[in-house]
Amino acid sequence: MKKIRNYIILILLVGFGSFIYFYGETFAKYVSNLVWDYYLKSKGFYFSSDYLSTSSIKTIDSKWDGESVHFSIKNNLNQSVITDYDIEYEVTCVVTGDAANHSECRMNGTELNTVEGILVPTELCVNNTEDQVDVSLFDKTTCETGSYDWTNQITTNDLYFDIVLTDIQYKLNDVTVEVEATSKTPYRKILIGEFVLHKMDRQENTLTMEYNNYANYDRLIISNTYATNKCVKVMWDDTKLIIDSDLGIDNNSNGYAEEIKFNIDAKKSLSYIFYKRDFGEVYTVDDFTIEETSEC
Repeated sequence: MKKIRNYIILILLVGFGSFIYFYGETFAKYVSNLVWDYYLKSKGFYFSSDYLSTSSIKTIDSKWDGESVHFSIKNNLNQSVITDYDIEYEVTCVVTGDAANHSECRMNGTELNTVEGILVPTELCVNNTEDQVDVSLFDKTTCETGSYDWTNQITTNDLYFDIVLTDIQYKLNDVTVEVEATSKTPYRKILIGEFVLHKMDRQENTLTMEYNNYANYDRLIISNTYATNKCVKVMWDDTKLIIDSDLGIDNNSNGYAEEIKFNIDAKKSLSYIFYKRDFGEVYTVDDFTIEETSEC
């Protein structure tokens, strides 16, 4: 019996040793990131993005039209947890793979692949009462004297990159771009993401949808390949999916939106965030219906 127990302990030790040998560095880095992230949160520091993360996010666009690719960075964790001081940052994009020999990435309409910026916090008076008073222009003193709420607002800086050919003989079809956003002050945090772009032939005029699944949310991307602006209606099953509630969309009698109507410019794309009611389910673009309408 003792020999069997010693044998089991030996197997466990060998297994644990193998884990440390093969995954020790990765595991240590994971733990280190968790500890540092916890420290940053204790300081009220939030540096985030829908398309970038500390562990990288891959975004695939199979209908890329060759135009600018947009993303954003923010100073919040959620709608109520927001950083109340400046965050200086730097964002860099780099083309990888075969396309790197024939093209370059340029940030925000510049000739460079790096841009710098600041997430500047803002505060605003919010009326959470039922007196219908417009308090949007109130200063802090007037706001608080009137028993209204002086609250931090989310700051979102929109960014984009372009792919520029350096070899005019090269036919650019597929390109992968790595983006890295680094907060420089007052604390350092690195967010990374990979954009996999497949250039689509835009000769056919159509409205298309693409649905990407992420860890905590999903994103629906609607593209308009027409040469004119379009009014669009998108529908889904609200018992399965909930659209981002911060968009001011009207809800149905059940309290949740089941469709949206919006204008989309020619040769442009829009995206919306969705949350699954059941995180065990996987949804696709087939769970949505899109149609052109004239009621926008």
